[in-house]
Amino acid sequence: MKVGDMASHPPRLWPAPGHRRTFGPRWILSVLVLLAAAISAGCVWSVPEPVLVREPRPEPVPLRIGVYYSPEFRSFTYRHHFSDTAWILGKPSVQLLHKALTLLFIEVVEVPRPGSGPSLRGDLAGVIEPRIASAEAMYFSEEHIKAGVVVQPVHITYGFTLYSPRGESVASWDVTGRGTGPAGTNPLPATSVLRWNFEHAMREAAWKLTSGFREIPEVRRWLAEQAVSKD
Repeated sequence: MKVGDMASHPPRLWPAPGHRRTFGPRWILSVLVLLAAAISAGCVWSVPEPVLVREPRPEPVPLRIGVYYSPEFRSFTYRHHFSDTAWILGKPSVQLLHKALTLLFIEVVEVPRPGSGPSLRGDLAGVIEPRIASAEAMYFSEEHIKAGVVVQPVHITYGFTLYSPRGESVASWDVTGRGTGPAGTNPLPATSVLRWNFEHAMREAAWKLTSGFREIPEVRRWLAEQAVSKD
């Protein structure tokens, strides 16, 4: 075929009459990604507050604790640059983690940043500052397309720092929650599946906070200093 023939007969995207075209996994993946991007491009979504896992109940810590939620944590928004969508994670995280800490301690009081405001209440054993260390959502993978299912895995990692009443760092640790839900091969419900996955990941991370708090070595030493036994 000559160059002139190519110009007058552009390549067909669809099969000619009487011919059958096979659509491979790469072609399907491309179409799904383009559709999802076109549907949700530029949108900002909010994750509803996840339901806290309360059972089995963690062993309560018989202390009163302060908690500081930084402006950066409260306003944290994850932006998925591939499709130009944004997910508000900070606000629901504040609500979820506050309930988790309230389940763990006998009283939780919001306080200023450790060491930057007025003295803490004398009955507070310390201050916990949470943050979102990382969050990520993945859309479609060729492996999942080959299997006939579109999966949208997400993760969120919360970091925590425990301070003494004087503002000294006592312990630092993090917990990670993951959510992986199938969206089928139709990209239209992708947003609701991604929302569910974020909720699940946040709920799992909060459960790891409450269930594993006493297992952190630095926390165990701090509890011993506060005369809190393991039993």
